[in-house]
Amino acid sequence: MTAKSTKKEAEPSETLHIYTRVSSAAQAGNGTSLDTQLEYGIKRSKELNFSYKHWDEGGKSSHHENIEERPVLFDMYQSILAGNIKHLWIYDQSRLSRNDQVASKIRYDCNKHGVTLYTKDGKFDLSNPSDMFLKQIFDAVAGLDNATRAERTRLGKLNKVTSGYWHGGPPPFGYKLESKKLVIEKTEAKWVSKIFDGILKEVSVAELKKMLDSKGVVPRRKGLWAIGSIESLIKNTHYIGYYFFEDKKCEKKIHVKCPAILDEITWKAVQLARSRKVSRTQQKNPTKNFYLLRDLMFCSHCGRPMAGRIKPAKHEALYYCPNKERQWVVEGGTNEPWVRGLSCGMARSLNIPETDRMVWDSVIKIHKESTLLREPYREQIYKNYGLVQIKSESELKDLANKIKKLKKELSAVEETQGVMEADYLLGDIKKQVYAASLGRLKEKIDALEIQISNAELEYRGNNENKRFVDWVKMFSDDIGAKQNLTNEEKKKYLSGLIKKINVRYLAETNEHELTIQFYLPIVGDALKWSNPNMKKAGYELVEGVYESNTIIKKKDRVRK
Repeated sequence: MTAKSTKKEAEPSETLHIYTRVSSAAQAGNGTSLDTQLEYGIKRSKELNFSYKHWDEGGKSSHHENIEERPVLFDMYQSILAGNIKHLWIYDQSRLSRNDQVASKIRYDCNKHGVTLYTKDGKFDLSNPSDMFLKQIFDAVAGLDNATRAERTRLGKLNKVTSGYWHGGPPPFGYKLESKKLVIEKTEAKWVSKIFDGILKEVSVAELKKMLDSKGVVPRRKGLWAIGSIESLIKNTHYIGYYFFEDKKCEKKIHVKCPAILDEITWKAVQLARSRKVSRTQQKNPTKNFYLLRDLMFCSHCGRPMAGRIKPAKHEALYYCPNKERQWVVEGGTNEPWVRGLSCGMARSLNIPETDRMVWDSVIKIHKESTLLREPYREQIYKNYGLVQIKSESELKDLANKIKKLKKELSAVEETQGVMEADYLLGDIKKQVYAASLGRLKEKIDALEIQISNAELEYRGNNENKRFVDWVKMFSDDIGAKQNLTNEEKKKYLSGLIKKINVRYLAETNEHELTIQFYLPIVGDALKWSNPNMKKAGYELVEGVYESNTIIKKKDRVRK
């Protein structure tokens, strides 16, 4: 992108300055290529019997409309202001700028400094009102043409996206483009799976970044990984087979399908794990006390996760909204006196033993009456809700031993790699031997890591499904046997059934309403006899609802 002259600098009045630019997306054969523009400009210089100076901007898209963002145009503009340019040729107005304000500014300064403007449409003396008017007409026509072309491009992009083609720009990490459509890039897809697997194992994003950088995994924008890039990647729906393309002009969202790298259960589990981790940031301090329901409860008034406080010396055992505490942390408290009913609306705390008992009894009753959770319908649960059949205890033990064996083999290979690298640095191994051996070791490491990742995913999937299945396994006619579960077992049992508990304070009755949200529609489900005239007559399951309400009445503290 430089300025070129035909010979030694001539007088400004005898030199035609030719400015050329194309959009980065312009095609060489569309009549406006750099060579074509220069050819037209040189032809006009010969007709005028002028020498010429070429100002070549090269490829600059319409996103660079400001003068300062185009170095060649900026230098040429400074020459205009200095009076060193009296004759300027451009292919059309859009070569200078498609922005009306920028183009008008350039035309004004050209007129002010006595510059005659030439285009493919003719000569324009900008000090002449008729020429200025004609120039503005040509500019308006060019602007309309550009707007029409942009609209056709937009509609063409929408049509392509609807047909499954990629809309432009780099594809997401884990994918590549073939025939302008997203396909899985196997090496990157392996790392996508490892990232999600790491999140489920509670590996921090910072540790994942270290892992990716140390393994030489290159992000989409080159360089090293950023924590923000990993956070964005985790939220990406492409990995479960779809994404949304939004056309900002018409505010239309298009649902586009693409190849899936992950199963939907894994993706949703990661989103849930991340959201719970973020929502519980204020409760990361370790606690000596056990809370059966705290991690499931949320304040319906302000949305905060409920907190718990147990102080035996004061005979306190409370679930409460920590909104007031957060105001002290963030704002340093308030000068206004405390008034019941203000703040988030959770004016009273809940008695922990009473709340635990009421929720436990309510869930046990729903479980006992649920048709969906009874033994004959296990397989239907797996099928309808995407759960995988879990392996037997012996099979899980064999799988765990397999993972242990693979990790031991991986550790040995990595140790071999370390020894080989040390020998190479000491000069004990030739470069060719080192390169070939290193390649083989890395292939072996990659193969082992894939096997370990798959085995761990299978093992984790079985263990996670136990959260949904163990309580089915526990279910028996003797529902009272559940009272013998340990506190941790009870918590696991409830976590397998309950997604969330919203707590609302009812000021009129001085009570709390708990809305229990279940993972499955088990509240009020039933069996219904299907039409006996049908080929496959029998019972069919009628789904219930996902929520149940429980009222916790006020319970005063009992002091000894």
